[in-house]
Amino acid sequence: MTNRPLSALSLLVVLALVACDAEDEACPAAPFATPGPFVAGVTTLDVDGLAVEVWYPATPGSEAGAPRDTYDMRDLLPPELAPSIPEDAPTTFATPAHRDVPIASGPFPVVYFSHGLGGYRQQSSAITAHLASWGFVVAAPEHAERNLATVLLVAMGTPGVSISDDAYDQILAAHARLAIEERFAGALDLSRVAVMGHSAGGGAVQALVDRSPLEADAWIGMATVAAPLESTVPGLLLGGSLDQLATVASMDELFDHDVVASPARLVRIEGAGHLAFSDICVIGRERGGVLAIAQEAGLEIDELVVTLATDGCQPQALPAEEAWPIVGHYAVAHLRDALGATTPATPITGLEPDAAACFGARIGRNDAR
Repeated sequence: MTNRPLSALSLLVVLALVACDAEDEACPAAPFATPGPFVAGVTTLDVDGLAVEVWYPATPGSEAGAPRDTYDMRDLLPPELAPSIPEDAPTTFATPAHRDVPIASGPFPVVYFSHGLGGYRQQSSAITAHLASWGFVVAAPEHAERNLATVLLVAMGTPGVSISDDAYDQILAAHARLAIEERFAGALDLSRVAVMGHSAGGGAVQALVDRSPLEADAWIGMATVAAPLESTVPGLLLGGSLDQLATVASMDELFDHDVVASPARLVRIEGAGHLAFSDICVIGRERGGVLAIAQEAGLEIDELVVTLATDGCQPQALPAEEAWPIVGHYAVAHLRDALGATTPATPITGLEPDAAACFGARIGRNDAR
């Protein structure tokens, strides 16, 4: 990594962090920006052919000898495209979780995550594993009807392939499976449930809160313009100032004009784009990113895919790793406030106004109603 001068934004952030006790791992007003007391575990369930990734709290020490879990984006491509990507291309991501380690003693609340158009179930593992470290179980189905492989096939004009959305039913199927999954017996509290979605995943959040038998207690929408319209379940909207898909204007419209019912909070991250809420911008960055790797391999990429793969990954955008602590803090704080705090108890909620000061100029807006 090359050294470069601090920008004015970076300098403000550094000063804000220095203002906190230097011996603390986190700024005291934003304690959930750093990993929690649990190790993040991860496993994959097969629910009648539906792949569901599950992140969960594991006991510290249980990860000994278990390497960090990784995934390779080549495995997410249509079979006819994957061989075009060289085997030595940097297309893997090391997640913060460890595979199939034992779950800690619960019971833990459950969060259902819905990925975006052109995404995949593991796409936000930096965030979902963070939630697991703070005592939440996060289940994310693979929406094969609108995931990365399907979007690429549609862009190629492959006959018989179309984009649909069955996320609602898939999350209900995952919920039913978790209720009887033997390895999680006694560790889940299915009476405390939240739903969370990125981009198009906000549509699943809307459906699950407004009309689902899940009876969700909280929701989170990341970079989305779809959100619950009828329920008074507490909600959190997280967006980025550079997002050209879920724009500042569109997210403000949701929040300021009471399209989303109260109580709700809107947090905007300055400099963040659409993919700051995922792992995607980090993968293959040393080679220009996953899109550049695909183009170098000779693949013709549709304009829609280019947009989906680059918003938030541009050189001027805030690096995703700098957005993740903000997302992680506010997501954990919101869930603890709405679902009940998991271990450990803290004297603050993390939603107080001075929490934003821990992130300096990276917080462009932080309003609640």
